[in-house]
Amino acid sequence: MADNSRLSFILLMAVSSSLFMEPVFAQSASKLDRQGLDKKIFIGQAYPSGNVYLECFRSKTECQSSWPKELVILPLGDTSSALGKTRMKASFVKVMKDDLKNDGVRSIYIPGAEGMDADHESCGLGDIKKVEHHKYISEPLRDYFYAMVDHCEANAGVGIYQTAASTYSFAVLGIDPSIAVTGLRLLSGQRPVTPAERQEIDKEKRQRKAAGIECSTDPAYSDSATQIAEISLAEGDLALKVSTYETPGCDGHLSSVYILDVLQRDVLLRKLEVYRNQGAL
Repeated sequence: MADNSRLSFILLMAVSSSLFMEPVFAQSASKLDRQGLDKKIFIGQAYPSGNVYLECFRSKTECQSSWPKELVILPLGDTSSALGKTRMKASFVKVMKDDLKNDGVRSIYIPGAEGMDADHESCGLGDIKKVEHHKYISEPLRDYFYAMVDHCEANAGVGIYQTAASTYSFAVLGIDPSIAVTGLRLLSGQRPVTPAERQEIDKEKRQRKAAGIECSTDPAYSDSATQIAEISLAEGDLALKVSTYETPGCDGHLSSVYILDVLQRDVLLRKLEVYRNQGAL
């Protein structure tokens, strides 16, 4: 009887401990969420010069006061054979500014200025050039800052960091060092769509139809997004998943959309998005 009583006590303590720990995980996830992951996670491109250009998952103007002194840089592609590592450190350099003239905004076409594209038209600032030994290694991901030959996207508010130079360019995620990363897993295939997202997509389609809006192109939605990578975090069973899709919108202006899902045990807690315009089709 004594052994049975002791076993019952141990089982009771184990159950009580698990019940106590569950709210701690939930609280940690909520705390990290409240801190604002959209102020601590950035997306962009690293170039052979060692320059890393990044945007946050908010508007560029809101990013300007949010840049950490250092970031952990995670390549969003299989770069291990070329770089030999999946994590790098980068130091903050500056926030980009555009030049305002009477005829409009003059900016830098980043891939051209970084020696990856000699065919793009000048956007007013920086030299357009192609260095032959510079290579992309994040295929099939296109350069985050890619734009059509005649399109110039404003870059005010884009953050520049510096990491080790190489001969390669690749898409990256920049993460504040206060967020402990435990792993990076490359993904493929379609991004799962939640029932709430499906309802929102269907609602938007119905509203457009009811308004009698006729599109010259067929808009795409998050249900067409392709998964890129998943980053495991040390805190609260959390993970970050990056996905992307392209949409011409309703009037033929092509954009790349990048989605950052904040997950806890595969349950979607938050969905952050950033759009990068490529130009008119």
